[in-house]
Amino acid sequence: MRKNFKEVLGMRKGFTLIELAIVLVIIGIIIGAILKGQELINNARAKRLQNDMRGLVAMMWTFSDRYGRFPGDCNRDGLVDVNVSVAGLPYDNNPSVGFCNPNTPSATATDPDQWLAELKKAKILGSDADNRDLARHLFSGYFIMAQVSPNTGTKKFNGLIMTDVPCFAAKMIDSSVDNTLNSAAGRIRVVNASSLVFTNNGSGNYSSCTTEDTPIDIVYLWDKAP
Repeated sequence: MRKNFKEVLGMRKGFTLIELAIVLVIIGIIIGAILKGQELINNARAKRLQNDMRGLVAMMWTFSDRYGRFPGDCNRDGLVDVNVSVAGLPYDNNPSVGFCNPNTPSATATDPDQWLAELKKAKILGSDADNRDLARHLFSGYFIMAQVSPNTGTKKFNGLIMTDVPCFAAKMIDSSVDNTLNSAAGRIRVVNASSLVFTNNGSGNYSSCTTEDTPIDIVYLWDKAP
């Protein structure tokens, strides 16, 4: 039976306002769940970075208890010897790097691989993986052990540098370690990985963070604090 034009139109009902409202609510719930899930993922990644940071420092102290010096401190002055620019890709994974030469105790080891190589030789870091893989953190930057200095003063400190850390993660770690958010105070500081100089004055408000995803370099002053 043929239907007229009006009957056809009458069969094609549109959404009512209530139905549209329900759809919008459902879409809002889905978007909220996605954003919350991403926030949880970001928080978990920042926490993982902090745990890895503390784990590496624990290895440094374990080595010190066993050998009477920190790995990478060949001249035994209490500081990891690396004090040269470590910008970019810091590790060449030189397979000849091992324990410091006991016959030259006054020599320094400027090879950034030294601390990792010694931890592996001591079986504290139980892996023979490439140093470039071992030192790479989950935000695709690097862990670098080196001696750092403040931008005011000349005193040196042992620092674990973390390059290319998103601002949100840097702030979370700072708040957790120092119980405050200040990039120029406490044990977590903003650092220039090229010059090995950390922020020691100024507002400490993470002014270089144009967004929460902006990558910055930070350092954990794990041995002594200024």
